[in-house]
Amino acid sequence: MKKIVIVSLVFMLFSCGSTKPPMLSKPLYDVLFGSDYGGASFQFYEIISEEKEFNMLLKDKMIKPYIKKEDIATCNFILVNIGEKQKKGYTIEVKSIEELSDKMVVSIKEIEPKDAPIENTTNPCFVVKIKSKKPIEIK
Repeated sequence: MKKIVIVSLVFMLFSCGSTKPPMLSKPLYDVLFGSDYGGASFQFYEIISEEKEFNMLLKDKMIKPYIKKEDIATCNFILVNIGEKQKKGYTIEVKSIEELSDKMVVSIKEIEPKDAPIENTTNPCFVVKIKSKKPIEIK
């Protein structure tokens, strides 16, 4: 009788089986910082992948709170300046990011503010953290 109960319990344990919840995919990027002020007067982006370049970010008072020194070992960064604008509220959107076997392909879009009654010259800038050390291609 004991054997039947034990075999039944073992059978029930293996037949029910537990399933792992699906792994949640982590985002491949974070927009760490954005400001209406502090950027360049012309539009450009810079990919920061080397420690020497990264140390410049660590020295920037506005950006430093959003990054850690050890981030450079596992991540690359994109400094995005969208140039001089005549009103506040411009931002960026990472439209897409695709991880290929040899690189990351990133598409960034500038978003104009809809209701920005304050006319004021700004120089928006942003820092995007890419969670990979693969080379980055910007579309």
